[in-house]
Amino acid sequence: MNRCLMFFAACLLSGCVGSMRNSPLAEVYDFGPPLEPVAEDVRWSNVLLEIRAPHWFDSRDIEYRLLYANPLQLRTYARSHWAAAPGLLLSQRLRQQLGFLGVGGQTLAGCLLRLELFEFSQVFDRPQSSRGILQGRAGILDAGRQFVAERRLAIAQPAATADAQGGVIALVAASEELGRELAAWLNDLEKRGRLKHCRSTAGESQSH
Repeated sequence: MNRCLMFFAACLLSGCVGSMRNSPLAEVYDFGPPLEPVAEDVRWSNVLLEIRAPHWFDSRDIEYRLLYANPLQLRTYARSHWAAAPGLLLSQRLRQQLGFLGVGGQTLAGCLLRLELFEFSQVFDRPQSSRGILQGRAGILDAGRQFVAERRLAIAQPAATADAQGGVIALVAASEELGRELAAWLNDLEKRGRLKHCRSTAGESQSH
């Protein structure tokens, strides 16, 4: 009886090991190599970037919605993940593009750019047609943390393929477009005199 049990357990174990070896490895994505700044002479190095997002953004899941089936259900890919929480990856990309301060530079910041994320997912209009969606709100706060300006954000980029890789590429493209839109917005606000003390001294000397 004991020999039978041992033989059965050995078969189960070998089957599990074999299935683990044959199962595909999880795919891990980030936002790619560092980007060059949006413009060499425009460095918002006196602005602190803060990203706020719902608690489910704290995970590394790559999320998607099937608008044609159930748009209220947020789904995740089983074997594809972000390298870190999306909010952290987005923060890193925006700091690369615009030269924002990270959290460690709070004491040096003149202004705060607060970005609230509402949606950062791949949405399928049809089984083979999807987009990367970035939605939220951006606000500029002065040194006293009073709002100077706000704007809504709604960016969509088409996905070339109807899978996790297509969704990731589309979402990274949406993030880069966000950086360009924020740069244009900040420049416009500065031209209208609404961003006093939000530009670094170095940036001001280069721009004059």
